Amino acid sequence: MPLSGLLSEVAVSWFHDITRNPHIDVALLVNSAGKLVATSNRIGSEAQRVASMIKAAEVLARGLSVELGRGEMHTLQLSTQRAHILVTPIGKAHYLIVLTSKDAPLELIFVYMQRLVDQIDEDHLAEALRGPASDSLADLDVNELIEAVTEWLHNGGDTRK
Repeated sequence: MPLSGLLSEVAVSWFHDITRNPHIDVALLVNSAGKLVATSNRIGSEAQRVASMIKAAEVLARGLSVELGRGEMHTLQLSTQRAHILVTPIGKAHYLIVLTSKDAPLELIFVYMQRLVDQIDEDHLAEALRGPASDSLADLDVNELIEAVTEWLHNGGDTRK
């Protein structure tokens, strides 16, 4: 799911900046329900599953930081043999997830991400994600609907048993 068509250009210019960073292999924007909102489009079909799993890890990290009395969680880092996964909250409703190579300059990426996230207005982002309000019935073309149903029935309709 590429970013284009999902979010207003103004609301997410920062996301485009992240996707152009040479040290970031993949960038994902996830909402608080663990649903993938946008991706840099360099990840396969497993993106939604990964987004949900990362959300679970983020909830665990937030809980641990509170239980250990270490303050608010700013970034969750998961390091593997070949890569790093960094999860940074954007307010309370969204999460930025980036994947980097093992040799990426993590401190620079942390600073870069934090500066970008600090500039994001969460309310503006949420508004951009909602998109323009429309009356779904006002967009309905009855003739197109009848034609589509007729074609569907002509082709056998729902032949699943």
